[in-house]
Amino acid sequence: RSRVKAIWDKLFSPQIARRFDHIAALTQDELQQVQALWPSFGRRRIPAAFSVIPNGIHLADFTNLPDTAAFRRQWHLDDGPVVLFMGRLHARKGVDKLIQAFTQIDMPQARLLIVGPDEGMLEAVRPLADNRVIFTGYLDGDDRLAALAAADIFALPAVGEGLSMAALEAMACGLPVLLSPGCNLPEVAECHAGIIVEPQADLLAEALNTLLSDTALRQKMGQAARQLVEERFTWEQIARQYVSLYSALLAQKNN
Repeated sequence: RSRVKAIWDKLFSPQIARRFDHIAALTQDELQQVQALWPSFGRRRIPAAFSVIPNGIHLADFTNLPDTAAFRRQWHLDDGPVVLFMGRLHARKGVDKLIQAFTQIDMPQARLLIVGPDEGMLEAVRPLADNRVIFTGYLDGDDRLAALAAADIFALPAVGEGLSMAALEAMACGLPVLLSPGCNLPEVAECHAGIIVEPQADLLAEALNTLLSDTALRQKMGQAARQLVEERFTWEQIARQYVSLYSALLAQKNN
């Protein structure tokens, strides 16, 4: 897949780049990557403006979450705090570092719930886990929502993520998030909606300890996370940004 993508990029990206007047990237990091590649596109004229417009979510999908009693019984979650990882079991997602960090936590009642399909990592990471780490495999629909509802913390120490929809969904559910810089959500730290650390086991363990040991902090950060999504990451807001952008570009063309 990566080879096909590389060939496609080499053949067609320069041609596409010659045709557009504006670049809208999902994140500031993505925008910087595009700007760095600009000379290779063979463009003499640089667009007048660049924008960063993220993806969004439908808040209504995460407002009335299902009851978690059956889900907690199914996965033996008991009554302790639950740390949720939701994503592909892939090296770029940092699940190995998260498991290593969690097993350093001296909290027998805590659980780490690993939700997502295996993409070559399960065999390598399962030996790292203790009996508090639970692998569910892929979940969707109500089961996926139940996992979010049952969690107390969402963690994703990804190496490179673009823009994490799973993190946005967790924030919409009112969860504090533990992310890496590679998740490209600096707003989390700015709004005190969670903690951002490098994807290293010792740093992750320290952050997990901070969150797991302070219920009031988790609640405060979770409220800030929900508010952040409401203010900046709904599809209604994203649509308005694109309408404004297209209107401005059309006005420039007409002039």
